[in-house]
Amino acid sequence: MIYSFDIFDTLITRRVGTPRGVFVHLQRRLLADPQGLPPELCRRFAHERVAAEYAARLEARERDPQAAHQVEEIDFADIHACLGRRHGLTQADIERLMELELAAEAEFLYGVPEMLARFRALAERGERVVLISDMYLRRSDLKRLLDGIDPFLLETAPLYLSSEIKLNKASGRLFEHVAEVEGVALAEIRHIGDNPISDISRPREKGCQVTLFDACHLTPDEAFGANEDDFGWQVSAGVFRESRLMLDSDRARLGAIHAAPLLLPFVHWVVDHARTQGHDRLYFLARDGQVLLDIARRLGLEDVETRYLHVSHLACHRCVDQDYEALVDWILVSHREMSLIDIAHRLSARPEALIERLQAATGLNGSPETPLDARTRRRLRTLFVSDPELKALVLEQAALERARLLDYLDQEGLTASDAVCLVDVGWSGTIQDSLHAILNGDEPNRVSLHGLYWGLMGQARAGAATNRKTAFAFQPGQFWRDPTALREIVECFTAADHGSTLGYEARDGVHHPILNAEGAEIRDWGLSAFRAGIHAFSDRLSRWLTPAEIMALMPHYFSRLEFLVERPSLLLAREIGDFPYSPDPTGRLLPFAPALSLGEALTYHLSPGTRRGAITRWRQGSLVNSAPPVRLLMSSKANRVSGLLRAVHPRALVRFLPYPALMWLKQRLPTPMLRAARAMLRM
Repeated sequence: MIYSFDIFDTLITRRVGTPRGVFVHLQRRLLADPQGLPPELCRRFAHERVAAEYAARLEARERDPQAAHQVEEIDFADIHACLGRRHGLTQADIERLMELELAAEAEFLYGVPEMLARFRALAERGERVVLISDMYLRRSDLKRLLDGIDPFLLETAPLYLSSEIKLNKASGRLFEHVAEVEGVALAEIRHIGDNPISDISRPREKGCQVTLFDACHLTPDEAFGANEDDFGWQVSAGVFRESRLMLDSDRARLGAIHAAPLLLPFVHWVVDHARTQGHDRLYFLARDGQVLLDIARRLGLEDVETRYLHVSHLACHRCVDQDYEALVDWILVSHREMSLIDIAHRLSARPEALIERLQAATGLNGSPETPLDARTRRRLRTLFVSDPELKALVLEQAALERARLLDYLDQEGLTASDAVCLVDVGWSGTIQDSLHAILNGDEPNRVSLHGLYWGLMGQARAGAATNRKTAFAFQPGQFWRDPTALREIVECFTAADHGSTLGYEARDGVHHPILNAEGAEIRDWGLSAFRAGIHAFSDRLSRWLTPAEIMALMPHYFSRLEFLVERPSLLLAREIGDFPYSPDPTGRLLPFAPALSLGEALTYHLSPGTRRGAITRWRQGSLVNSAPPVRLLMSSKANRVSGLLRAVHPRALVRFLPYPALMWLKQRLPTPMLRAARAMLRM
């Protein structure tokens, strides 16, 4: 018995999406340094190289049409000789081009761990192994490449090369040649390879035993938006594949294949924008900014200082009391059911100290953790606005928390600067708005803020001159429907290893953030492996592309994310499915997109949006993770039926309005009408 291995895309593969990527890379090099070659050849090298190979094959067949054995393969020299004739190159030019191409191949090739391990195990067990390849490279060329990856391959196995034998696998005749030389029957050849025709169908027709290994083929999400002449796409697809084949955990693969492509271009853009605007210090806002700061520091910046700022919606919004009724609205609005302890969390970083005072002021003497119904929450809002004692309590807590926050901001250098640059993921920049109001409370427009965001859904309310916001991936008004799942997937990708900021406290003269306990669950999920994948992709991509080229890939990466939100890959849905997530910093962490039971699927159909969020934050991801009966129940037709059942509620009107229209109404409706609408939708 003989075990035969295909070579390319089985034992070894490339760090570009397709073989043409090597030629595109060489074209870039020739444009930068033509080395005396014709400008037209340098400008169109990838196209000309492919055309020369095709022409060389035709010429080889035309030279001896009556040959007993049809010429089934050409070699490397034939291709470049044809290229030389097409462009009038000297022999020295041809030799130089051949050397450049081989060097480029060596630069991109790497071994496939699974197949190399299988090859070595068979050889060390004493089995007969051979290498078979349909390849134009000469024996000396291929030996040079293979020895650079693993010399054990050619030391152990004979090589049958189509360019040398002039027979190939695609016709099946190369397998007949191997059987004859090795002295075995075709049925005694066990061949493994990636090509459905030359490695599977043809040898099977000849009687060989075959095994398909197609792990080196690009998956649909890796090949998304394929453009073989775009070096950025070639490298991206190649690094996606390399990450899938080489990284040792699915968490790391998730970071490399799905998170890093969205975050690395943004960080490069942030640094470039800061330099252009004259900022020499960047504040990355917790918690979304932690991984962004980590990526930025790995870039080796020398002219831009990077800092981490512990702030949150909770810690900042409670300190802004210029519009008291807006503060009350924020205190009582939640993504989930609220209790008295939740209201205390909104008011103070030390909620336990407020419970008795809140119970006395509101008359709610039951358990502070009991959920409040809609009627009680409406009554509470009236009390917060009309009751002087309760209003004084709210303003007192706002002043206390604001003083602590200002001490922390002063410690971090924000109050000493007249221009501060903030970095965050998104989505409305309300933390920036609150910081702007707090920093300029005593002296208007003393400190100007410029926020750099991955994406923005809403416009700034403050003056553009002192509170600017700039977005990278998308701008306000870009989406027809609210892209909640898309935004929350990005929030999962930027999860931190610590909890959300609840407030601040002074210890030994230093002001420290008070954090909740979320970090442990996220670390246990596998955050370290996930981050390792992000850094692996970032380091690899940065080897081949400039910062400007990486930034230019963002539209492609964003389109890919939009596609995957609706049609998730198994890796994305499975690995992010059990991510511990809550849209509310004081809320209970739940799996982001878990597999659903039939009962949960039915409940999801018949529930309003706020309750659906407690079942899954990403419907399409849960569908991939769930059993077939659940997928059927949650199909689009079933969705239409459940939509009719919910149509009697005013929420139905909101659901069918385009998202830009909702944002327009939110900005322009009078405040009393907006509050009344919110109250109605919470019923």
